[in-house]
Amino acid sequence: MNVLVTGGAGFLGGNAMSALAAAGHNAIAYDIASPSDEILAVAPSLASSCRSGSIDDISRLVEVCRAERIEAIVHTAGRVGLGPSLADPVAFYQTNIMGLVNVCEAARQLGVRKLISISSNAAYHTGIGEKLNESDPTFSITGANPAGHYGTSKMAGEAIGMAYAAFHDVDFLALRVTAIYGFGMRSPIYVKPMVEGAVLGKPVHFSSGGPMKRDYTHVFDCCDAIVMAIDAPRWKPGTQRILNISAGRTCTAAEISAIVRHVIPGANITIGDGLTPLEQANVQMRAPLDISAAKRLLGWSPKWRIEDGIRQYANRFRAYVTNS
Repeated sequence: MNVLVTGGAGFLGGNAMSALAAAGHNAIAYDIASPSDEILAVAPSLASSCRSGSIDDISRLVEVCRAERIEAIVHTAGRVGLGPSLADPVAFYQTNIMGLVNVCEAARQLGVRKLISISSNAAYHTGIGEKLNESDPTFSITGANPAGHYGTSKMAGEAIGMAYAAFHDVDFLALRVTAIYGFGMRSPIYVKPMVEGAVLGKPVHFSSGGPMKRDYTHVFDCCDAIVMAIDAPRWKPGTQRILNISAGRTCTAAEISAIVRHVIPGANITIGDGLTPLEQANVQMRAPLDISAAKRLLGWSPKWRIEDGIRQYANRFRAYVTNS
């Protein structure tokens, strides 16, 4: 199948390109940025299969889809982060909401068979039980989304995709991912500086953040879910179209530091036991995700324990540094 990956030059997009190619698909990246050397190491095909364009430019997006005879779209492009969203709300809404509208429109106009959109646990407003379930509230009439404009844009994006599925027959599926880590990652979320600093023999210090918890999910597990969603039969009407994709367990940053010290002997990592104001506001949505629906409807389940994922990341980064 000819699959367009928006944001294909990024961390998740580049890994998705590699996974789709390994599964026998013809993957084409669509991105305004060029792939980094690390992402080219992950997906060497990006050197020839990356088409330049912004998701803000629907004419260019449709043009590329037509030229490449695209049959499915994996939409990974977007802006991320609570802090950045508070600093530039307009850019987040323009990219994350109107960008998704453009992708949905391209799928509608061209009759694209399937649209897989990468959403986030940031779409949740709050949880009801011990784990975040897809049916938990994403909106409140009394309080803002704890992930700021980022979470709000993801929440709105899911609703837009569902509307295109209901009224325009676009086979839309949203995968809510969380705290993706692995070689080539850009957002630090404590893992990147810990692992890469330890491999390079550099001391790593955080003045706060030890109790900050996340449902850390290996990028390979996310890519497995993307490939399975692309290969799945057309979603039946009335079937749940939003699925949690995660490891299903949370780890604190302090626990991650202990794992890194175990995996990389001699790692010099220190981390404080407080939280920044942004982390304190954000930690309320940092519960493990309930992944039972993905197991039931997609046949997917995570394969990478955090300990094994950290070891794989360290080994891959070490090999990259050596070869470079």
